[in-house]
Amino acid sequence: MSEAAGRVVKFAFEELELNRVYAAAMTRNPASYRVMEKIGMKFEGVLRNHIRKGDTYEDLRYYGLLRTDH
Repeated sequence: MSEAAGRVVKFAFEELELNRVYAAAMTRNPASYRVMEKIGMKFEGVLRNHIRKGDTYEDLRYYGLLRTDH
């Protein structure tokens, strides 16, 4: 998964010429946010009770990467 995510980021910066890429994962899903950390994305914060899944609200961890970080 890390390889695929890395390729998406590379495409975003090199082909689409974006300045910023961001992603989020539920705090209870460490496998997802570890992928973001592994490809160099920076932790930017937690949005508490940001989404509703079923009958409960979930916190989201947000990550970002700037072109200058890449």
